Amino acid sequence: MRTKTLTALGLAAIGLSMVLTANLGAADKESLHRTYCHEVAVWSAEEARGIDPTDRTGHPDYRGIAAEHCPGLRPAP
Repeated sequence: MRTKTLTALGLAAIGLSMVLTANLGAADKESLHRTYCHEVAVWSAEEARGIDPTDRTGHPDYRGIAAEHCPGLRPAP
């Protein structure tokens, strides 16, 4: 009986760790996405101000997804 209880507890611990790992992965993915959008916004704003590409911070939209997937990002006037 003791072996079955320990096995059940072990399996529950493994299941819980898998759920936590999946949730942490989703949070990391969301954080990376926000950072990507922020960096593209900075690059675009500096481009609109005429800053030389070698002096800009951020990065261009090298994935080609900013217009569709970054809320609030629009071309600078």
